[in-house]
Amino acid sequence: MPRRHFGLMPGLAALVCAGLLIGYLRSSLPPSAVHRQHAAATITVPTAAAFAAEPAPASVPPRDPERALREGSLRGTLADGGVSTGFGGRLKPDLALRRLFDYYLTLLGETDLRGIRQLLHEDLLHRHLDEPLVEEVMQTFDRYVRYQQAATELANQPGLPLATQFARVDALRRQMLGDTLAEAFYGAEQASQQQLLQRLAIDSRHDLSATEKARQLQALDAALPAAEREARAQAGIGDLVQQQTAVLDETHADPATRYAERAQTWGDAAAERLAQLDQRRAQWQARLDAYAERSRRIRANDALDAQQRQAALQQLLHDSFHGPERIQVQAMQYGTPPGTTVQ
Repeated sequence: MPRRHFGLMPGLAALVCAGLLIGYLRSSLPPSAVHRQHAAATITVPTAAAFAAEPAPASVPPRDPERALREGSLRGTLADGGVSTGFGGRLKPDLALRRLFDYYLTLLGETDLRGIRQLLHEDLLHRHLDEPLVEEVMQTFDRYVRYQQAATELANQPGLPLATQFARVDALRRQMLGDTLAEAFYGAEQASQQQLLQRLAIDSRHDLSATEKARQLQALDAALPAAEREARAQAGIGDLVQQQTAVLDETHADPATRYAERAQTWGDAAAERLAQLDQRRAQWQARLDAYAERSRRIRANDALDAQQRQAALQQLLHDSFHGPERIQVQAMQYGTPPGTTVQ
């Protein structure tokens, strides 16, 4: 395993916290600012880097999948997503199916892929699905996992134009998943990517005035589905909160000042929740710093050979973080962004 670098640890903490900001605001801001939504746990989807991680050394015993589900990061949760059928009772791939796969793949790091596959299969049996349908779902899961594993190569090719990266990922999806499954799982994401490329193309045109650029960008936004426009509005609120938090961090504002500034802008409920988030962020950063320091000491220990050093690093990762956290740290170590969240 190549040597890892931890200079991005603060950035990782910021990304993790950013994903929580919108969730806090959804439950704190008045309905006029953000639509009220059904409360649901967010599941962190494993990144391609997590699938590429080397297996644990022999000194780390395999973990029981049932125990991982019962005592691990998903304890107390209900499986997200579901299985839909079409004509003749055949599987109808959709985003709910992908969410179901991602729910169990969140356990990657707490158990292996074989164990995750076992848990998914048992779930399908508990749903009283017909045997041919169960087999079709499992085959689809295997194709999805193989795609995630193959995507690691694309994730480690920096410097490519954004349009080229999108095109390569889309081609890989359609090659490994087929057009129908790729569209069902990633169609909305693909549309958002194309819209992003169109926005970038408009922004980069030097022959357009600022007014004309704004007009064309507004036209693009107006063509979006209503759900996408709402999601962008919520993301915009999250961006504003992040910007305010960055200013408070830079000025080393004390807790009372941070609360007053946020309450004036977002209200007392949001200010209280963001204060709690400040505490969680500080605790997370402290854990990352401690992990980085202990990792540095292991690598600098000349009394260990390469295999012993690798085993010690794997054990440290396992002892320091639980499943989804390990995935986030591994993603940062491989130089790829942490996974998206599915709600």
